Amino acid sequence: MAIIDYGEKKIDDVGICITDGNSAYVLGINQSYERITNIEEREICGSHARKLEENGLIDQSAALMVLKRKIPISLEQRILRTGTKVTVTASPIFNYSGDIIQIVSVVYPSKRSKLTYLDEPVNNPSSVHLFSDVIFKSKVMQQVLLRAVRAALMDSTVLISGESGVGKEVVARVIHQLSSRKNKPFVKVNISAIPEELFESEIFGYRGGAFTGALKTGKQGLVHAASGGTLFLDEISEIPLNTQVKLLRLLQNKEAMPVGSVRAEQLDVRFVAATNRDLPTLVRTAQFREDLFYRLNVVPIHIPPLRERKEDIYVLAIHFLMELCNRYNVTKQFAPDALEVLTEYSWPGNVREVQNIVERLVALYSQRIITKEQVLNEIIVRTPVIAEHISMQNGLQYAVDQYEKQLLEKAFQQNNFRIEKTAKALGTHRTTVLRKLRKYGIRYQDNEKE
Repeated sequence: MAIIDYGEKKIDDVGICITDGNSAYVLGINQSYERITNIEEREICGSHARKLEENGLIDQSAALMVLKRKIPISLEQRILRTGTKVTVTASPIFNYSGDIIQIVSVVYPSKRSKLTYLDEPVNNPSSVHLFSDVIFKSKVMQQVLLRAVRAALMDSTVLISGESGVGKEVVARVIHQLSSRKNKPFVKVNISAIPEELFESEIFGYRGGAFTGALKTGKQGLVHAASGGTLFLDEISEIPLNTQVKLLRLLQNKEAMPVGSVRAEQLDVRFVAATNRDLPTLVRTAQFREDLFYRLNVVPIHIPPLRERKEDIYVLAIHFLMELCNRYNVTKQFAPDALEVLTEYSWPGNVREVQNIVERLVALYSQRIITKEQVLNEIIVRTPVIAEHISMQNGLQYAVDQYEKQLLEKAFQQNNFRIEKTAKALGTHRTTVLRKLRKYGIRYQDNEKE
């Protein structure tokens, strides 16, 4: 394993432990934590932080102190089974409402014995401000963040996959900010925005006079601009096939050949790539090099779409609404049934679409309460698939009813036509579902036994 400078420490001296902020259960640790503490993941993963003390593994839990005081804490911790001492710096990760959702503990051998309460975020991988753009509640996103934290402490290439708008760039920035390269450039390259004929010169740069129209002084490539830092290759699936071999050489050998040069240049760059397409399928159809895929897919991180983590929709909508209220000095809130509609919508545009629709609701409606009808109206206008099936000629209420009918029919079918399960899925009472079924003439049997 490569050894990378991490302040005064080396990366293989740094252990990471992630604790859930709601339950205080340990979510996971890295291999360095196991080696430093002689505590294996199977012993503590899924256990309450208090159990680590009760079972004689550690003398005091920094995570529990953080939960109690709600501020970062640095302390000396004794590993009881070996008698060794480690330094632990534990920092909370807050959600939009100020609740702790996770604690990230950084552990390394030390002789310090002073307990420190850190009123400001500390300059280490667990600093609170590094996660200010990661808004979530779901367990699956906790695991995504855990993988990002673990990936950050290595210099391996990371491939982030997920639909458009799920937050791939946000996770890429978290990885960069948690890494030893955090004080160096983070350079984003949108592959699809670079014309094929300019790809090499933009990525690798060129020497003066290399081609007609080239600057006499030459031009630095984007990979050189990221020297010492992170190069984020967004939409990596769009890279031209005939230039993929040159990117492969860059990833393998960390060297680039500027256009017009006869000598390769060594580079110190960490690579993070992202895609919203199925790269294995592109490999099978000969649209993407297999060797390049495996070189990129060293540490894969998949971000699920919002429709698969509905509990995140609520916190995202509230977060974006609060941001806009603070920015424009207005007071607004969602009606409960408006939040229900937001939660049940499939959000094909994911987080980006949530942000856009919340901003539209704030901009276009003057009322303090954002209603269900307003939300449905904006979703209907925004979504061509729904607009194709719902005519607006009969007015807003007709469109709202048609959308509600479609939503109810879909939920009823997905829950095997069980009224109780449908009501639970929609977050409402079974009598409401029964009333709506009758209203829209949807056939049902009310003799089910739940």
